[in-house]
Amino acid sequence: MSTEFDAEAYAKATAPALGLPLDPRHMPGIVANLQLAARMAALVEALPLSPADEAAPVFVAGREPPK
Repeated sequence: MSTEFDAEAYAKATAPALGLPLDPRHMPGIVANLQLAARMAALVEALPLSPADEAAPVFVAGREPPK
């Protein structure tokens, strides 16, 4: 089941839950950024993963890499 992402509805539904006020004048920019983020996420989700793919270790600045 694939549905189109409704960026405006998402912003209007989640902003109150996060305590963020939404100025209607900002909605076009908010929608554009959410649509861009959704397209980027779709690219990442489309990459096939195998059991050999693992998450990277946590980076800590100044720490020696594991040997």
